[in-house]
Amino acid sequence: MENLENNLIEVRNVHKTFNDGKESFKTFLEPKKEPVYALKWVSLNIKRGEIVGLVGESGSGKSTLGNCILKLLDINCGKILYDGKNLEDFSKIDIKEFRKKTGLIFQNPYSSLNPKMKIEEILSEPLVVNGIKYRKQRLDMLENILKLTGLSGDDLRRFPHEFSGGQRQRIAIARALILKPEFVVADEPVSALDVSIQAQIINLLIELKEKFNLTYLFISHDLNVVKYLCTRVAIMYRGEIVEAGETMEIFNRPKHSYTKLLLDSIPKVY
Repeated sequence: MENLENNLIEVRNVHKTFNDGKESFKTFLEPKKEPVYALKWVSLNIKRGEIVGLVGESGSGKSTLGNCILKLLDINCGKILYDGKNLEDFSKIDIKEFRKKTGLIFQNPYSSLNPKMKIEEILSEPLVVNGIKYRKQRLDMLENILKLTGLSGDDLRRFPHEFSGGQRQRIAIARALILKPEFVVADEPVSALDVSIQAQIINLLIELKEKFNLTYLFISHDLNVVKYLCTRVAIMYRGEIVEAGETMEIFNRPKHSYTKLLLDSIPKVY
């Protein structure tokens, strides 16, 4: 039986639907909308300090699950536990503390940064929200996190359009880590980048994991990246986790037909 004591995240039989018929205004002429089952009885554990890969095709429910774990979306039923505590029982104060402990790296570094704001403003937002009022203190924190992500304090005065895609993703990573969280959802963080830049960002994520003792949920459709980065893998198909286990076990001895199909799709070098 699995030891649950070291789990940071526990997802237990989570169900999530959209278009569930609860819209506030309808007319008899409108066709009835069928619910979209985004997540169907999903269970997943993530231990402290590990990197769990979440793999599946577009629309399989990967990002929805990540957003539910971060309490950015509500679930219909089931439980999500963070450090043994049910997210549904959190007070407003609990949620604010939870936001400090968690971070999200978005897929697209071009759309996730406000083009009208300088980097200092973008990175300062979570600090201001969490009561760090003095600009000098904020600047010290910003310069430190930028240095760790391979940028410099001079970049704070620039706008997002002045950076390359890889640099923008470094800024997005800096924003996710500015409050020193312990858990981060990385939602396809390298898929929008050139292949030559992807390895740099992956290696940066590994370095930062060691530096901050992070736990990652790494969402991706790139099996080669997942194989390199992740300690365990969960395979999603149509809102369900159809297989999960140690990375090399999944890659070497897949059990589910969909997992086998995914692995067969990896380009082979002869």
